[in-house]
Amino acid sequence: MGRQKVAEKNSPPVMPFRPMPTAPPLSPVPPGPLMPVRLAPMINPHNPGHTSNQIARFNVAAKKMQKRHNPQLYTKRGCTDVICCLFFAVFLIGWAFVAILGFMWGQPERLIFPTDSDYRRCGSFRPGYYNMTDRPYLLYFDITKCISYASALGGCQTPQICVSACPNRYFSYLQLQTSITPSDFQRQINEALYCTDDVDKTKITSFSVLRTLVQTGKCVSYTVKSAPVLQRCFPQAIIDGADIGNSIVNNGSLDALKNAFGDDGTIPHDKQVAGQSNEVVSSIIEQRPMFDKVIHDLSQTWWQVLAMIAFSGVCAFVWTVIMRIFGSLLIWLSIFAVLGALGFGTGYSWMKWNQLKVSGAIDDFSFQPMFSVYFEMPTTWLVVAIASSSVLVLLLIVLLFIRKRISIAVALIEESSKAVGSMMSTLVFPLFPFLLHILPSGYRHLAKKNTSTKCDCNSNTPGCQFYGAEAPGDRIFYLQLYNLFAFFWLSCFVTALGDISLAGAFASHYWARDKNIDLPSFPVLRALTRALRYNLGSLAFGSLLIAIVKLIRVILEYIDHKFGKTENRVIKYIMMALKCCFWCLEVFFKFLTKNAYIMMAIYGHNFFSSAKDSFMLITRNIVRTVVIHKVAGILLFLGKAMITLGAGVIAFYYFSGRWIVEGIPHVDLYYYFGPIVIVVLGSYCMADLFFDVYEMAVDTTFICFLEDSEQNDGTPEKPYYMSAKLLEILGKRNVMEMSEKV
Repeated sequence: MGRQKVAEKNSPPVMPFRPMPTAPPLSPVPPGPLMPVRLAPMINPHNPGHTSNQIARFNVAAKKMQKRHNPQLYTKRGCTDVICCLFFAVFLIGWAFVAILGFMWGQPERLIFPTDSDYRRCGSFRPGYYNMTDRPYLLYFDITKCISYASALGGCQTPQICVSACPNRYFSYLQLQTSITPSDFQRQINEALYCTDDVDKTKITSFSVLRTLVQTGKCVSYTVKSAPVLQRCFPQAIIDGADIGNSIVNNGSLDALKNAFGDDGTIPHDKQVAGQSNEVVSSIIEQRPMFDKVIHDLSQTWWQVLAMIAFSGVCAFVWTVIMRIFGSLLIWLSIFAVLGALGFGTGYSWMKWNQLKVSGAIDDFSFQPMFSVYFEMPTTWLVVAIASSSVLVLLLIVLLFIRKRISIAVALIEESSKAVGSMMSTLVFPLFPFLLHILPSGYRHLAKKNTSTKCDCNSNTPGCQFYGAEAPGDRIFYLQLYNLFAFFWLSCFVTALGDISLAGAFASHYWARDKNIDLPSFPVLRALTRALRYNLGSLAFGSLLIAIVKLIRVILEYIDHKFGKTENRVIKYIMMALKCCFWCLEVFFKFLTKNAYIMMAIYGHNFFSSAKDSFMLITRNIVRTVVIHKVAGILLFLGKAMITLGAGVIAFYYFSGRWIVEGIPHVDLYYYFGPIVIVVLGSYCMADLFFDVYEMAVDTTFICFLEDSEQNDGTPEKPYYMSAKLLEILGKRNVMEMSEKV
């Protein structure tokens, strides 16, 4: 009734039709000058009360009013959150300064060239500090402490020195404890013993002095025949790629020396060196042929792999067409499949309970080694039957009340599919944020070089030396923290820029009255330009919130790792609660900022206004929000699963030779699982990349729909922009469209 009254109020009164009286016959017109005659307006046969000129003027005015109320095109925009934009620019300048300090303090070449325990680069010369030009190779005192997985985290926990040449024989300091002449003792010390620079070999005059130096880590306890690799001395057996155990034992090496001269626990056995080395090196040697074969298979099938991944991208696009045409059918089939499965499970549980009860089965819930025994008890099936029945009844009640909202969700998903299909550039656009994400990642690692090679010197330690630069001290930690926070902030900013660009493109599709005429050209580029021109500050502010929460979570993880061995249960529970709370806060901020960017793309307001408007809009429509996200989640999950599994099955049958394609020669592969894994991973990434765009289309269309429903009422001044199907589901209509049909 209310909508009918509005229509009657805005439309002019309809005059009743009366037949015109018959005019008398015209008399002849006397000759004379012709006078101008004003023609009467043509009468509209469908509505005699309106002339065709009036209706034409009405339609033109109505269309102008529609364009005037397009919020995206005719909202006055200006720069938002300018202060935050300036702060972000200053912050990036500071990040560049951190990178400069990295090169000044860190000496990044240390990550490439070997350095000794005093952080002096082997083979280099630094005037006034050290000269290592005659010692280009790095020697590890105990190689067994380096060939382990723990060394990847804590580093090689053994002294390291620069030497002029790698050892060329097996040597144990214990062989010097025998009665030899002083000259032979000194010759062996000079030829085979390696010590740190603060040790004067001429003062090693007895075996007791040598033992003290070995036990304090000043001299090596043993050496093996080695060869340089990347200026680092490694056992020759590793370089040759032979069996390390046999190579060492056959040379008589360490065990022979220990048998001849004794063992004090500092010299490893041959098998220990072989075992430690073989743990990593032998696995590489053994897997090398397999690795080569996999690479050979990929080199032979690379174009088939790329073709299948590209085909999965085509399938992802076809899936959007399927969702547009059969989206409603897929949703309802999924719902009925769940209901059918629950119904079958409920009926089977009640039947099984009745059978066990009639047969006289008893309940015994004491510990049973066989878990299947519990399913021979009637109470087990009774609990399952009651639980499944409750869930089934609850789902039926929920579906009964939200069936209309499910229909709205399906219609919105179909509208989103149309938006993606009409703007194919949205599918390519995610490559732009992906490339931008690489920049802060690479820049972070570049700036990180300033602190990863620092050395904390202690002046009370004998032999401690500091060379050259100003010691940064605790400032290193804060610079690392600054570097990490900058990485978080810039990464979140790039994500926000991609979201608002896609949201602007999809919003322009929704608010276009005529999709063929009113939809702007290059919608994604226009949305990106608007964001760069007006909303950089708001994007920086929204990404700042998420970056702060991310940094807090990292700090909590650091504290938990630092004090993780505490036995205080209260502290453990507090840390768990804090990590859980900040994880939830990060998820909430991501949801809030994403919807704020959509409102920002529509109206161009600042971050606070957009976040408040979007949050209140969603709060007023919380049930619709939950339904649309669940329904869209079902469709996206089905799409990803179908595309990934389909690509994997096709790749399996093709590369395994079970499916022969005529015209394409089949290639015999060593391991056909290699191309299959690449196809599956590539297909999933392709589907995920595509459906991320589709998810943004659904979210934007949903926000626009809610805004359209609340701000417009269907009058010529405020017409609805939603599709005809949504109008039909909601039971609404535009008055102007009705007047055109009359």
